[in-house]
Amino acid sequence: MKVINIDNQPWLSMPRTMKITTDGIRYRLFRASVTVAVITVAVAFLMNILAESLIKRAIAANTRERILKTQLNSIWASKLTSPGSPESIIIETATTEKGSDLYKETQAFAKFDDAAMEDFQELTKDINYIFNFFESLDYAKRRDLVHTSEGVDILRYLSDPENNKTFYIGLSRYKSIHFDMEKEELDAILAKIPQLDASINAILAARREANAKITEILRRDYPNANNDAERLAMALPNADKEFGDSIRSVGFVFDKETVAPELARQAQRLQDTTRMKNSIKDRPVRQLIAQEANILPADVNAVLMWNFLNDKDFAEKYLVKMADSGQNIEGLSAELLVDLAKGRKEAEALERAERLTMDAGRGFMGLGERLAWLLFVSLLVCGIGITNAMMMSVTERFTEIATLKCLGALDGFIMIMFVLESCFMGVVGGTIGAIIGALIGLGRMLSAFGVNFISAIPFLDVLGGMLISVILGTLLAAVAAVLPSWKAARLAPMEAMRVE
Repeated sequence: MKVINIDNQPWLSMPRTMKITTDGIRYRLFRASVTVAVITVAVAFLMNILAESLIKRAIAANTRERILKTQLNSIWASKLTSPGSPESIIIETATTEKGSDLYKETQAFAKFDDAAMEDFQELTKDINYIFNFFESLDYAKRRDLVHTSEGVDILRYLSDPENNKTFYIGLSRYKSIHFDMEKEELDAILAKIPQLDASINAILAARREANAKITEILRRDYPNANNDAERLAMALPNADKEFGDSIRSVGFVFDKETVAPELARQAQRLQDTTRMKNSIKDRPVRQLIAQEANILPADVNAVLMWNFLNDKDFAEKYLVKMADSGQNIEGLSAELLVDLAKGRKEAEALERAERLTMDAGRGFMGLGERLAWLLFVSLLVCGIGITNAMMMSVTERFTEIATLKCLGALDGFIMIMFVLESCFMGVVGGTIGAIIGALIGLGRMLSAFGVNFISAIPFLDVLGGMLISVILGTLLAAVAAVLPSWKAARLAPMEAMRVE
């Protein structure tokens, strides 16, 4: 009796499978190019949105940091004349870093030891979350939950048992509102209100005392000034000298190596800027600007002045006219005027960037709800397009599939071949699309914000976004090819042979 041995069907190696797949792409180059184009467009759209989102987020953070640095003069002018409010103390303490100057200053004013200060900061962080929660609500919902209470009064309102009960009943009606704090945690915070009030009152009292001492020093050193605000403006340019010592002597933490020189510089620039704005009141100065702009002297304004002061030669002429009109030009130079004009342009650029990035960082991946949905729809359309292209590829290759199956190709091999083919096209299309999308995103952001923010662009994050986009494009192509490849694998050889 003849013995028939049945062995397992041999599998082709992965390199051989990939060779067959690439040959299939090469012989159907037009169909493959269409699929690659679909993937390229989808990934380019994805990468463009992602690049713009990443860049806007980075520019927003950079803008906030730069604006904060330029506001040192106004911050200290306010701190030296006003003790602040309970809300401002809570927010400042909650958002400052442990060990910072403000942290140490608050600890000294409140007379806390290290452990008490840590507990106080943790409490302010929880309260700051409550503030932010109610700040995010619209007027109707906020009024329904805490009536007209604001700031610390919200805590006092919720401390009443009836109001607390009403708050949670109202909260249960709004399914879209998420208050991520357990009732027990909120009750524990509300129980600490007397302790919070005592700490804040101690800080406010210490600040008032320090403010009063600063006022005494200013009135002693600048007796001829018209008011306290003018005295402070005259004193701040000396923040890196005697006045800085006075600030430290009353209890403020005022770093002489970093904060003091920068505050003095900003205060002096503010004085110089004010002098320049007032300089156009004199006729000789206005006539110089009018001559350059070819307009009437009556039409001269500060904007025109700053535009012309970008030029050093004009700045030198301007100083001569200021001197001729009897104005004090001590401490002013052409280089300084050009620098002031450039600083004004930079300030305008920062203000514009702040407006353009107000919504940066919100929503999914910082995209915002509208762009996230638009991105989802575009990827869905891309997936449908790839599926359609692969279905057409399967239809065109019925005879080839039948031949392969007659030669012993298994269903799994057919599926792998088509999925690999789609992945190859996904890698090519994804790479091209990621490069195009990144370039478009960079171009649009530089056009919107200018080259002043090029140092803020997170190039590593953009490269990471490109890699993610390529991977998503490849996965999208692979997933879209599953149905066509499954259909191809399930095809009966004789049935495929009969297809024209």
